[in-house]
Formats: sequence, structure tokens, C-alpha cells
Amino acid sequence: MKKSFVTALVLLVLMGVAAHAQTGSQDRPATIEDVFLRQQIEMQILASQARSTDYENKLLALETIRKMHDNGTLQTSPETFQIVQLLATEGTSNQVRQAGRVINNYPVVRKEAAALLGDIGGREAQQVLLTVIRDDPEPMVLAEAVYALGKVGPQGNSDMVVSHIVHALIRENARVSPDNNLALATLLSLQRLFEAGMEFEDPGQLRDTVGLIIDISTNYRYITMVRDRARHLLAQLTNTD
Repeated sequence: MKKSFVTALVLLVLMGVAAHAQTGSQDRPATIEDVFLRQQIEMQILASQARSTDYENKLLALETIRKMHDNGTLQTSPETFQIVQLLATEGTSNQVRQAGRVINNYPVVRKEAAALLGDIGGREAQQVLLTVIRDDPEPMVLAEAVYALGKVGPQGNSDMVVSHIVHALIRENARVSPDNNLALATLLSLQRLFEAGMEFEDPGQLRDTVGLIIDISTNYRYITMVRDRARHLLAQLTNTD
């Protein structure tokens, strides 16, 4: 497969950085300035990949950030969240058009970015996920974002978090064939939030949430596994299971 210009540029920059680091290491140990410069270059490369219209570059940026997170080297700076937010809204609030047509509508990129945000966690990740749930039309992406919100936890925004989750599923319930994965992700996310000690300031929000769970438990447009999970969650809430 022919490499895009951005991918080729990234490889050249990485080779240059590696050669410089190797030459410098023969003369002296890396300084704090060296480490900072390397991190800045990495962020610039990731930002370039994320802004590219090339699908593979975007996935490569996500893969790199994922590896940095997993090995503990990811700096959760504003620049990092800007890059992941860009990828999580690829083709929705962040659109690139040619001849009036959106050319960067990549649901898989948004889905993977939402999953990454759930693992990174924190208030910033939560805010991006709320935006995804509000704007994204794809059930696949919504399911990942809803599940990720449960992993992030309430972060002091219980009513707002649950409101977004509930309304996303209410919209889905209006379809003739609602998405089972989104319903299941909603139930699993709510279970995590309840187990994290989530408290509602608005009693009406609690009523709407419980009503939604009841609706899922008796809605035969959902598969048995989803309905059973809803009943299980209701039993947990009433301490009867």
C-alpha cells in the first residue's frame, strides 16, 4: 500500500530523532531538555497524524497514544486531550468537506478514541465523552462512549453524566430495531456508576433512569441477555439480589 505523505514525513522525523538521540547518547546522558524536546516532537507528530484526512494515520495516532498510556509514558496534557478529542469527533463536530461532502467520517476512529478516553479517565476525558454522546449518530460509537463514561466515573457530575446516557438510549429506543450493544453498554455503565457511589441531586433524574431500566427489562425488541441484565440491575438497586 502506498504510504501517504504524512506517514512518510512521520517516519523521516522519527528516524532523525532516533539518530540524534543515538549520537547524543554517545557523548552524554539525556538531559531534561532532551526528554522535553522528544515529547514535544512526539506530540507534533501525533497532532499531524490526527489532522490528516488519511484514515490509517488517525488509527496510527490512536495506537501510539494507547501504547504510551499502557506503558505509563503518556502525559495527560491539554495537547493530548486536544488530539484525542479531535479523533473522537472525527466526522461529527470535526468535519472536513470536499465539494460539500464530508470526507473524514470515520466511526471506527471515533469508537477507538472513546475507548481510549475511558482508559485515560479524569474530568477532561469525561467532558469529551459527553460531547460524543450528545453529537454522534452511530450506535457503535455511542455504545463505546457510554461504556467509557462508566469507567471514568461520576467525577462530581452525576446528573449530567446520567442525563446524557439516558437520553442517548431514549433516542435509540425510538428506532424500530434498537441497538442491543448500546442498551447493554448503558446498563453496564449505570451499574459501574451506581457501584461507584453515584448520588442524584435531582430526584427526577433518578426516576427517569429507573424507568429506562424497567423499559429495557420488558422490551422484547431487545435480546434476552439485555433484558436479563436490566432485571439484574434493578434487583441490585432494590437490594433483592
